[in-house]
Amino acid sequence: MDMNCYKRQGFRGKVMRLSLIASAVVAAFSTALPWVVAADTPEQVVRNALVTVRDAHHLPGVAALVQVDGHVIAEVALGVRAQGQNVAVTPSDRWHIGSDTKAFTSTLIARLVEQGRMRFEDTLALSLPALAGQMHPAYRDITILQLLSHTSGLPSLTDDKDLPDFLAALKVSPDIRAQRASVATTYLKRPPGSKAGEFVYSNLGYIIAGAIAEARTGKLWEDLIREQVFVPLGIVNAGFGLPGSASSVDQPRGHRLTPAGFVPFPPDDPEGDNPLALGPAGLIHLALRDWMLFAQDHLDGVRGRGRLLKPESYRRLHTPVAGPYALGWGVKPGTDGVPLLITHTGSNGYWIADVRIMPKKNLIVLFVANAGDEGANLAVREFGEKLREHFKPFD
Repeated sequence: MDMNCYKRQGFRGKVMRLSLIASAVVAAFSTALPWVVAADTPEQVVRNALVTVRDAHHLPGVAALVQVDGHVIAEVALGVRAQGQNVAVTPSDRWHIGSDTKAFTSTLIARLVEQGRMRFEDTLALSLPALAGQMHPAYRDITILQLLSHTSGLPSLTDDKDLPDFLAALKVSPDIRAQRASVATTYLKRPPGSKAGEFVYSNLGYIIAGAIAEARTGKLWEDLIREQVFVPLGIVNAGFGLPGSASSVDQPRGHRLTPAGFVPFPPDDPEGDNPLALGPAGLIHLALRDWMLFAQDHLDGVRGRGRLLKPESYRRLHTPVAGPYALGWGVKPGTDGVPLLITHTGSNGYWIADVRIMPKKNLIVLFVANAGDEGANLAVREFGEKLREHFKPFD
């Protein structure tokens, strides 16, 4: 099954690929672990793969980071931060990772669960008591775990038809916490869009999960992510929304595809990203080395030595609930219970970012581009295929 079926059209025409890629990713990588270079150095193989996919799809900028046994074996950035500007991307640039943010949110909630502030089994009626009386009866017994696994019955919030109601919910206040609470109120009063337990990829589920975390702690989701995830892991080159400043091309810029080619979005252009209220579902940006700290912690967590969580919490995050989807991750489980692949791909339509963790081989691959069109989506798959062509597994 091609997991690109989870792509959705998003607000203002953005492709909300706040999605997982599983089978296609597995096909590209599952036989290439860990790698012995057939000819060139790992750095050159990765560089050649990036050149190929960037040229094939005319992408402005691309970058990748490959780590084996905790050591970076390749770190490459190619292209420009903004089309039409002669400013090259660098390995230390910050990249918008879209729906790969969901793994950060599920990890945050697992931390709060371990601290006794929440439980995965908590129902929406218990988690949002002020709303319980107004809540549609079908949602009252939905759990936080169901929010995080896209099995809550909530609609996707990825189609343009959803935009008017969503924006209306945000008008209650300029305060982001109030906006997220308003989103929960608006949508939980309505009948579900699908049956509980059925997989329907839902950004709303993560927004509401973030709103519950805010209600339980009294802190903004962004502050919780910094406090509970970024700081413990030493992640410093990170933030929310679009990276960089409008006054200079100091970071990559997302691009929309027009008949004349790619056009960059300045960081202060509201059309370049989704509203801040959508943060828990997909608004983190960060440098590849910082993202690797998070990915490495999840790999370490599989082996029982993660820094953020107890081993049983990592197992819960990495255990599929519906199809290959776990909690913020797409997972291919091994027959012995150890995941063969932990992965996710995210995009707001103007960027794309892909993470692949292969615990049994201590291997992590990150890929990013500052475009999010269909060509960028194909580049994710083709990049993996190109690496497979040049690397051979140990037997």
